[in-house]
Amino acid sequence: MKTYRFIIVAMAMIIVSGCATYIPPSGRADFSAFQSQSMQESFAAKPAAAFPASIAAVRIQASRYRSHFTEREGGVHGRGRYSVITVKEVEDAADFERIARLPQVGGLISISTLLLPENLTSDRELRESAARLKADMLLLYTFDTSFHENDASVALNIVTLGLSPTRRVFVRVAASALLMDTRTGFIYAAFEANEKRQTLTNAWESRQSADRARQDAEKAAFKQLIAEFEKNWPKIVERAHKGA
Repeated sequence: MKTYRFIIVAMAMIIVSGCATYIPPSGRADFSAFQSQSMQESFAAKPAAAFPASIAAVRIQASRYRSHFTEREGGVHGRGRYSVITVKEVEDAADFERIARLPQVGGLISISTLLLPENLTSDRELRESAARLKADMLLLYTFDTSFHENDASVALNIVTLGLSPTRRVFVRVAASALLMDTRTGFIYAAFEANEKRQTLTNAWESRQSADRARQDAEKAAFKQLIAEFEKNWPKIVERAHKGA
């Protein structure tokens, strides 16, 4: 009987040890780093962008951000209160073209890491880099992505792949963005979009396949974020012309 139990335990250990695991990406950027002004300074800040306005788009994430993709491909810059993601991992060129084609948009550009310091503590480093590129506005966006074993559970730190065909996992993404005046730090608008996907873990046979599920959800959330930008852009332009 003891020998039988030993064999069962040994087989279970082999099965578990042979299963691939996936570590979800680290978190979103803390937007409080971009609200360093006092309340009085925030109210005193005014829009100063000239129209048509050129916009610099930057993806930011938590300090020392890591994902399965960036572990392989790199593309993470900076330390401090946030990181800048330099690779277009889930953003399509067509997404940015939608913004570039809007009335009163004078062009959409990306900020090169050559213009950024290594230590990133506030919006100032990004606004100074955008100013050197003559960008009137700064579009900052970030993703908060988590995996849950069921729809109401806490986020998983590790996802075991291919172990049980009945284990259902939810991927949740909250995409957030701020549109900021390069010159003054005035915030024109804040946007948010959410996406949720579900699947069985045995559909993910590798870390790459699990990460593709994460990327697909982030892509969908980003497209929703662009749609929010398009919808609100006329109001942003009107507000800027009024100077408040």
